[in-house]
Amino acid sequence: PMNVRFIGAGRVVFAGECRLLRQTLDAREREMVLTPTHDTVQRFQPEPIRNPRRQVSPPLIALFHHPLLGKRKKLEVFDISTSGISVREPVNEGILFPGLILPDVDIAYAGTFQIRCSVQAIYRRQTEDAAHCGLVILDMDFHSYSRLNDLLGRSMDPHTFISTEVDMDALSEFFFDTGFLYAKKYRLLQSYKDRFKETYRKLYQENPDIARHITYEKDGRIYGHMSMVKAYERAWMIHHHAARNLENRLPGFQVLKQIMIFLNGMCHLPSAKMDYVMCYYRPDNKFPERVFGGFARHLNDRRGCSLDLFAYLTWPAANTAPLPEGWTLTDAAPDELRELRLFYAQASGGLFPDVLDLEGLQKGLSTLEQAYARLGFLRRWKALALRCNGKPAAILIPNRSDLGINLSELLNGITIFLLEPALLSRDILAAALSGISGDYNLDKVPLLIYPHMGAGALGLEHEKLYSLWIMDTRFANHLMEFVQRKFRMKYE
Repeated sequence: PMNVRFIGAGRVVFAGECRLLRQTLDAREREMVLTPTHDTVQRFQPEPIRNPRRQVSPPLIALFHHPLLGKRKKLEVFDISTSGISVREPVNEGILFPGLILPDVDIAYAGTFQIRCSVQAIYRRQTEDAAHCGLVILDMDFHSYSRLNDLLGRSMDPHTFISTEVDMDALSEFFFDTGFLYAKKYRLLQSYKDRFKETYRKLYQENPDIARHITYEKDGRIYGHMSMVKAYERAWMIHHHAARNLENRLPGFQVLKQIMIFLNGMCHLPSAKMDYVMCYYRPDNKFPERVFGGFARHLNDRRGCSLDLFAYLTWPAANTAPLPEGWTLTDAAPDELRELRLFYAQASGGLFPDVLDLEGLQKGLSTLEQAYARLGFLRRWKALALRCNGKPAAILIPNRSDLGINLSELLNGITIFLLEPALLSRDILAAALSGISGDYNLDKVPLLIYPHMGAGALGLEHEKLYSLWIMDTRFANHLMEFVQRKFRMKYE
């Protein structure tokens, strides 16, 4: 036995244990014939629920440059999922074997569809007339992953569409009809309707890397909708979930099922940078409370899935008196961010500081602002410390994004952590907010206050309560199991 590593073009294409079958040696060269010791390779931990596999007709074709043979190969795809493919090859060829990595595989469909991914062979099962080879997907770009999901989603249900172009009139009609865009929210956006329309045109017709949407449609009408946006460096936010009746179907569950399948495959892709998925919802909204809130309580592990309650209100973007003597509001120092983490750990023990990653932001490790800017969008956040005689009383997180990217503007407002509410008053908070609320170009700026009881202690009357649900994506399969048992959902 020996450990063997093959490197081609600077990339490892095989590493594993082999047996030496035979070797020849003469004066000029040495020839060695090896065979892998194991007939399977375990790249990822096995999961109870796997994303569904589909046989597509006509079959998909896998094309790749074999890294050891140096030849272009073409094989027919037997079946495919968002996590892997299987192919068949003649027994006498044997060009695929467990452990082999194919860095660039093009998967084509009927001349109209092509995606590129990197894969690794994990098993080879031989019969009399063919060898069946399983290949796990190691990575692919975001657009390829979305196209693959759309193909597989429509093979399950032809009414499911994943990040395809959406008719804007149909989307507006759907939001109004489902009550998702109600009168008060519409009035808030009315003054900025041109900015709002342009944001949604880019999100739903240009298909940027920072957002994805799933719709359930029939005859050009939308019956179910759910979308995601990349909210922080390594966190995606689920939002805009709504549905209406369609015969005996359940469009709300259909889009939920598709987004869970989407997430369960996406979180394994290194290029996706998805460590967390999050969602804000009203506690009195029964559907997300049963699904997301129910899962958090079922898991009962706040480092795996956390649930925090915030008070929400809108604040006039008006100048007030400056901060009193002894009070300051400037960028939070590293020791103040540590104090925020200690405060939150005692109050919650959840995942929100990990999602914000304010320490990495201060060190310039975040690239999300630049990614948004390249696509013509706005996204940034930072931490400010409100201090009384040098002691931090609150940490303010001004979040900025394009108007309407989230209809409740939860990514375009100020999150406030009340570390020492006894030191604060309504007037002091008003003075602090006046210095930063003018940057928003809004009449009223949304505020999220934690803990939610702190708003009342400062004499502030909240308009709503919002639950913030955050899940470590290593628990994505646990969520699928929970929903399967709770709602009898079938993923096939």
